[in-house]
Amino acid sequence: MERTTFLEHYRICLNRDGAPHELSRTGAAITYKAVDERTSETVALKLIPTESVDPAAREQFEEEARAATRFNHINVVKVFDVGYEEGHFVFASEYVRGEMLDSWVEEHGPMPADAVLRVALQIVSALSSASFHRLTLCAIQPSNLMVVPGSTPEGDWPFVKLTNFGLAGLFARAFADR
Repeated sequence: MERTTFLEHYRICLNRDGAPHELSRTGAAITYKAVDERTSETVALKLIPTESVDPAAREQFEEEARAATRFNHINVVKVFDVGYEEGHFVFASEYVRGEMLDSWVEEHGPMPADAVLRVALQIVSALSSASFHRLTLCAIQPSNLMVVPGSTPEGDWPFVKLTNFGLAGLFARAFADR
């Protein structure tokens, strides 16, 4: 990858060998660790090739993505900026340390019932708020729920965040064939 700065302010972090620091891949989308050069804060920068988005649905997808930047909920990874550059949709979002729920369960086994209920309450709260704002979330599944270290504001465990918010249209269409 030659280019390392996107949307003017987000610079992809490089590994010691000079390769971009990749956080994850979902289909054609690649998420990199990056830095907001205005604030020096770490962000997650997702690059999605435009050819992976159905041209007929592109306008709705872009509208949903922009709406995600205006949405704020403690259990949803915050989307800071979206745009289009050099054949990619670009999403800059909150960088969250944690473990995806599917990986957590694979490593530790099933969560206790009371923890599962706390996860469900957090997700219902996020969905309710998104619905109130007429926003669409992608399918809720363990692979887009992150278990965040620490506790909820109420002091309970686990604290979870939904990832890929604002990408519902993309993931529903582009990755349905995976």
